[in-house]
Amino acid sequence: MFFGSLIIKKNSSVNNYIYDNIYNHNISFAKIKKYYDNYIGLNIPFDKLITEKEVFNEKIKYKELNTYNDGIKLTLEDNYSIPILNDGIVIFIGNKDTLNKTVIIENEDGVDMYYGNLDSVNVRLYDYVKKNDLLGSAKNNSLYLLFEKDKKFLDYKEFLK
Repeated sequence: MFFGSLIIKKNSSVNNYIYDNIYNHNISFAKIKKYYDNYIGLNIPFDKLITEKEVFNEKIKYKELNTYNDGIKLTLEDNYSIPILNDGIVIFIGNKDTLNKTVIIENEDGVDMYYGNLDSVNVRLYDYVKKNDLLGSAKNNSLYLLFEKDKKFLDYKEFLK
């Protein structure tokens, strides 16, 4: 490993390739997981350590929908449990300026789904989540959703069919 890193440091063409193809592009961990499952076919042994998650079989139900910044704000029923919209990997859990407590899930198609204004979260960073798994609950029954791909915000209508 040590000698490999020295060769890479000395070889400018390898160094340039690494910077151009790894550091300058987003790596889709969701695609890597899908590829792993399809072609290797073995479950990651740590899967048995993960507890069962609550699964729903429904779309997000809301009373009202309004535009909010680059996304939408949904008014939900009281004590509503939020299902995850698509399979992917949790790439962020934390606070965002206008979204408050937020979870970002990178989908296999490269779309980042932002779930904002959360009160409780039922996922952990780098969890692989499935459609309809329980995400958590929204603060004050208001959920903010944004959909982003290649640094461009997308229309919510294709995701809330």
